[in-house]
Amino acid sequence: MEKKFFRNLKTARLFTAIALLIAMASLTSCGKTEDTPVKPIKYNFNAIPQKALWLDVAKSRFIVAGTFQVDTNKLKEIIETESGYLNFTLSIDSVLKGELQTKELNIAKYIFSKKDKSHRSNDSSLFLLNGKKTIDFLIESPASTESLFMLGNIDNSLTSKTEDTIKVITNEVKQQQEITDDKTFFSICPNDKNSARVKRLIADMHNGAKANDAYIELEKMGFDAVPSMICQMDDRRELAQKHISLENKNPKAWEAYRHYSPKVVVDVLEAILNQITGQSFGFIENGGTEEERANTVRGWRTYLWHAANDSLEQKSP
Repeated sequence: MEKKFFRNLKTARLFTAIALLIAMASLTSCGKTEDTPVKPIKYNFNAIPQKALWLDVAKSRFIVAGTFQVDTNKLKEIIETESGYLNFTLSIDSVLKGELQTKELNIAKYIFSKKDKSHRSNDSSLFLLNGKKTIDFLIESPASTESLFMLGNIDNSLTSKTEDTIKVITNEVKQQQEITDDKTFFSICPNDKNSARVKRLIADMHNGAKANDAYIELEKMGFDAVPSMICQMDDRRELAQKHISLENKNPKAWEAYRHYSPKVVVDVLEAILNQITGQSFGFIENGGTEEERANTVRGWRTYLWHAANDSLEQKSP
């Protein structure tokens, strides 16, 4: 009886050892052992273009197809005299991005006069496309609650409506929804010392004695902090210090500093990210609605996704 017991015990141990060897071999072949180093993700921010469809889509609060009616006499008057806003009506056929309950929108577009030295907009498109079917890229602004604004220059915000253009934009909107989903997006987030540092600084934002220093340190980190800030910015916790001043680095700026009153973490991170990168995906530096904040987060996630994937694509043979 005793011999049989030891014989069974030896057999059990043998099978256990074989099972362990098979499991280890399987893990090694899949490259999933704990000792396998994880390659850091590289972000190529220099590859972000000045102009691209994905940027226009990411920055837009709404994208609509419709017909606008411009008072061309008023448009001519502004061009010939003083720069200023032109207001007009946009009748909506369909919405390609965002949710709108209305079929008509009030739109504002800043028009530059001929004598304005900063003239940089091809406003002739407003003449050419007036009364025709167009696709319009629109943004909200805290400066007005009554009107939406065209995105950037007229070349970025307005194009003729065609079936092909509708298809391309619709596909881009869908792709951005997919890549900014948590499960997909977090696969490109860093897990390094900068990530830990950003996490600590965000925690300091809830301490009145440390918040201002946290803002300053994040800005000083520059692009090293950008991936982690974007990955951690979907945060609605209230700030202890609801004020931030950022130096205007544009030589044409009319004031030395920009002053904001952010309310929650995502608000202040949008301001700091804009300061570092020069990009903007929303106007929530002084607070905003939950929809505006969510759209801003999606915009920054799209930005980081392209920085990561453009980097990978450039390394491909």
